[in-house]
Amino acid sequence: MIKKFLKQILRGGKVYLLYLKYKNGLPRNSMHDDIYLVAYPKSGVTWLQHIIGNIELNLADKDEIITFYNHHKYSPDIYQIKYIKVNRFLDRTFIKSHEEFNPYYYFVVYLIRNPYDAMVSYYNFLLNYEYKLTFEEFVKSSNGITAWKKHVNSWLYKNASAQRIHIIKYEDLIKNSENEIKKLYKNFGLEISNDILSKALLNSSLNSMSGLENHYKENTLKYTISFVGEKNKITKNELLTNEIVDYIKFVAKDEINDFYPEL
Repeated sequence: MIKKFLKQILRGGKVYLLYLKYKNGLPRNSMHDDIYLVAYPKSGVTWLQHIIGNIELNLADKDEIITFYNHHKYSPDIYQIKYIKVNRFLDRTFIKSHEEFNPYYYFVVYLIRNPYDAMVSYYNFLLNYEYKLTFEEFVKSSNGITAWKKHVNSWLYKNASAQRIHIIKYEDLIKNSENEIKKLYKNFGLEISNDILSKALLNSSLNSMSGLENHYKENTLKYTISFVGEKNKITKNELLTNEIVDYIKFVAKDEINDFYPEL
């Protein structure tokens, strides 16, 4: 009896230690059926967040669209809600995250972007914050291609059968948004009408999101960056030298072969 009791205490201690390891990536009132939108930074997850948010608002018969002011209300960012409670206004709660593997994310939509474009986009974004490293230094830093590889590996090669992970390639989302979103919602057990989908994609288009971002920027003092389609960005052709391409291919060759064999 005592042994059984001690085992229960030990098991409880291990469970609590596991929770402590991963709690920074969780809201205070996380629920089993929360759906996490996960990606390495600048892989298009904010766009996906807007598309899904607009669909969910329409399904809930709310006469609203997702904006840069309200999107955390309906599809919160884990970095905005750590240690606080999520308000659940819709049938499904989607939470955006850039975290590596977290066993408490039971339902995951993982958005992967090819590493060459991900490196270029992330670097341009960092330049908004007076980032001082060269592109080559960034790619070879701990936040560069090794971080992309680690992130992808932690989610897509992890043997965690209890989790449900739906994978979307950013390039496929660009090429055929309707098809990718319909496939996603089929996994949710829902058939989305063409009318709802078309409206959501229109309200989440580059032009729409850029306009909404500019509108928010005009009415606040705190928001100064251009998150949607960074202004004055350095092009891929300017940044991706043959040497850097070879380095990225060397570091992430397995992931590139699995997901982007055409590159």
